[in-house]
Amino acid sequence: MNLHSVQTWFTSAVARKELRPIDIELPRVLHKLAVEENALCWLLCALVSHQYGRGHSCMRLSELVQAPEYVLGFALPNELRAVLVETDLHTALQQCAWVQCIEQPEAPIEKPLVYFSGALYLARLWKAEHSVAQAIHTRIGASSSLRTADSDLPALIQRVFGEQSTTGIDWQALACAMAAQRKFAIITGGPGTGKTTTVVRLLAILRQKHGDNLRILLAAPTGKAAARLTESIAGAIDRLPASMQTGIPTDVTTLHKMLGVRPFRRSFKHSAQHPLAADVVVVDEASMVDLEMMAALMNALPEHAQLVLLGDKDQLASVEAGSVLGDLCKGAEAGNYNAATLSMLQTYTAHDLSAYADSSVPDVSKVYNQATVMLRESHRFGAESGIGNLARAVNAGEIYRTLPKTPRSDTAYTAESIFTAFDDLNLLAPEQSGTIYPTEFAELRKLVIAGYQTYLQVVAKGEASGELDNTLSARDNWAKEVLKTHRSFQLLVALRKGMWGVQGLNDTVSEWLQSAGLIARAVSGTRTWYAGRPVLVQRNNYTLNLMNGDIGITLPDPETGKLRVVFEQADGNIKWVLPSRLSDVETVFALTVHKSQGSEFTHTVLVLPDELNPVLTRELVYTGITRASKQFTLVAAKPSVFVDAVQQRVIRSSGL
Repeated sequence: MNLHSVQTWFTSAVARKELRPIDIELPRVLHKLAVEENALCWLLCALVSHQYGRGHSCMRLSELVQAPEYVLGFALPNELRAVLVETDLHTALQQCAWVQCIEQPEAPIEKPLVYFSGALYLARLWKAEHSVAQAIHTRIGASSSLRTADSDLPALIQRVFGEQSTTGIDWQALACAMAAQRKFAIITGGPGTGKTTTVVRLLAILRQKHGDNLRILLAAPTGKAAARLTESIAGAIDRLPASMQTGIPTDVTTLHKMLGVRPFRRSFKHSAQHPLAADVVVVDEASMVDLEMMAALMNALPEHAQLVLLGDKDQLASVEAGSVLGDLCKGAEAGNYNAATLSMLQTYTAHDLSAYADSSVPDVSKVYNQATVMLRESHRFGAESGIGNLARAVNAGEIYRTLPKTPRSDTAYTAESIFTAFDDLNLLAPEQSGTIYPTEFAELRKLVIAGYQTYLQVVAKGEASGELDNTLSARDNWAKEVLKTHRSFQLLVALRKGMWGVQGLNDTVSEWLQSAGLIARAVSGTRTWYAGRPVLVQRNNYTLNLMNGDIGITLPDPETGKLRVVFEQADGNIKWVLPSRLSDVETVFALTVHKSQGSEFTHTVLVLPDELNPVLTRELVYTGITRASKQFTLVAAKPSVFVDAVQQRVIRSSGL
């Protein structure tokens, strides 16, 4: 293999869409800056860029050598596969002009690529990963200046939680005990396990101890998630003892806004030189936070501040590189608590915690377990919940064989029969075999029209009613009602392209709703705006304070009759925006599961394509299921795709 053959393969790999143009451009640019003739360096440089595009923070050479097709997602030609010898790759990187080989993580980085402990990184991802790991280790190992004295904490926890449970371990109380005594803590758990309730109780305890001067910041990755957390916190405060309800903030902002986003720059206003004015920072939906954003957050924290991350470790990882929460929560279900942590937690429960002790060989990653508590009881999805049973089975991979027995039946369920065993589950699958098109799927058409007509009728009612006065409150109340009813039903998809993806289904659903008279027919091919059109913001718009992932609904302004798009802000206020100011939006009758994170819908419909795709994973299916609060429908053109998808896992390479 020579440099010419690698460059020739680059061109063909881009044509086959195995690599991106930017992947093969990287070694070309670096070659202009520092001449490098080694073909292996060019190959590895392009491949690590490819892996970054797929969400990996690094590329491990041993894994690449052992299973290149699995690691990369495509097959290398025999000529390239033959040169993947780990010792040769190691030597090439040691001699490469673009690569800084380091043995100690504290070494200064001056080159665009970093080789450390058998893994190749883009330099900025190495810096981000190292800074996150270093910050967390420092915080876990340090004593917090806000640490609540042990003598006070048990009484405060009892005051908030009441008498200890006699039926089982109160993991919420243990999470409070853990987080109150750490400068860094993670509270993880599935939907309905009480993460928000727990953190509100934690904040109440800290306020009681430190008074009104305690500065608390609340944030979430997206505007949708921030709005949901605002609502959830208000409800959780109402359930506190009356004497502890005051002083807990309910204003939740986005991470970008909290850190002080600087348009068109990678850096933020707040950093180590200009830290956040906070004593406690809480971040919800932490599974959505990518590696570089987490590094920016850690960098902006004052040294004395406490950071609490909330999230479901089993959800999809962030869109950008990294799977930070998943990495940090490895082993959380088993506990893996060392003797000191176990002794501390045992103080707050009468139940024996020895089953959660770490009895294995010490592991660096288990340091994170000493600051993590997993909530295990779902108050939303109990034993009688089909959504809960299905989510747990998918998460455990048991759908491949049979689903476990439930309190409602002595028999195990197959992948399909569980959908008939619970009232809150439904399976739509075509009766005929062979290719099925969405346009021919009568049951899906019926379901979609019935689902979306709820909010579209509220839109039409407001349009037709002359009762809406032109006051700001009347307009906003109507907009809030539309947005609220829109959240009662949502079609989720795995893919962007194809007839079962965002593009195909948005067109199909639009035609169905037009034929049902629920939305206006387009008078020409250029007309895209109409009353009731739901749109998704695809790029951060700092001028309008709209973030990627925000959803708005198009409504006629009661005062002028002209169309506006309404968005609910994190503080609950309504923003009315001219459509002409929204350039990066798309219709969102169908929404990708990735974009749905941080949202909850009364009835969620997950549509899977008719062929298995690398995007279809256990984490995606689980995330789709758990977006539903009351009803879940699976639409499977081929039910076998559902079973196969549950066996595919998202495994991202990282050094955390």
